[in-house]
Order: sequence, then structure tokens, then C-alpha cells
Amino acid sequence: MSFWTRETTADIGLRVFSNNLANLFKETAIGMQSLIISDHENRLLNQKIRHTSQWNVTFTINTEPDYESLMIIWLEEVLYRLEVHGEFLVDAQCMIEFNEHEMLCKSQVSWVKSSEINRELEIKAVTSHEFFIKQLKQGQSFVGSQQDIPEMVGPGWICDVIFDI
Repeated sequence: MSFWTRETTADIGLRVFSNNLANLFKETAIGMQSLIISDHENRLLNQKIRHTSQWNVTFTINTEPDYESLMIIWLEEVLYRLEVHGEFLVDAQCMIEFNEHEMLCKSQVSWVKSSEINRELEIKAVTSHEFFIKQLKQGQSFVGSQQDIPEMVGPGWICDVIFDI
């Protein structure tokens, strides 16, 4: 398991851990999607017809890479595809690229028609409240304030995100 639900007062959040930045983008999006459906519905996803697409997002940067902003734009794209195009993300292979002027998240995705799934929860928006992405070096650890989320030990990447429901 690479993502854990974070308890918040009125919203819902995730803590995500991955071995590299590209997989962090994938795991965070899949974690967000898992919040929308029940565990039972999640197990039924493999019985549904999958479609593939290329979903790309970009973010203009000034000097340094801004992984947080790119992640928020990526998650907003996943929600947009669900709500406007009826495409429920099931899996993704992400590549993160950047040059002196922009960052890109290029994703080859698998999705199912949202009309074929039963949603338990509606995510209205990705928030920047308490949002962060952090790289852990070899042996570096991160302990959060919630007891049901394990200690994270690097090397790897962590993302904390809260969703407005």
C-alpha cells in the first residue's frame, strides 16, 4: 500500500509514499480515485472495459521546479476528466519533465467509463491547505501526527494532500 487516508475535520486527505517522483504522481491520483469508490467497487474495476489515453498537464516555472503546483494541476485534470468527460482513472504511467520555462506531467492512462461505477463520495476540489511534496534521502524518516499512518523512511517521496468534499 502506498497511500493512506488522512483524517481531517470536514474534508478528506491522503498521505502518499513512492519510490520516485513519477510514481508519486501516479499513486496520488490512484489514491484520490480510491476515495471516490468503495473497496468493493474498486475490486470490480478489473471486470470493466478499459480505455487508454494520453493526459498531459504543464506548469510554467520561473526558476526552480515546483512539484506541488504541478501535482495540484495533475489531480485537477484527473477530476476534470471524471466530471466532464466521464473518464474514471484506473491506472497511469507518468513521466515528469522540466526545462527552464515549464514542467510537464505526461501520462499514459487507463480509464473506465464513469457511468459504469458507483461513487460513494464526491471530491469537489484539490486544496493547497497543508499540501506538500517532500523528497526523503536514504535513511531519512518522516513521522506524521496520525498514529494509523506508518513512519516513512527514504529514499522516496511523500505527498500530503487534502480534498474538498
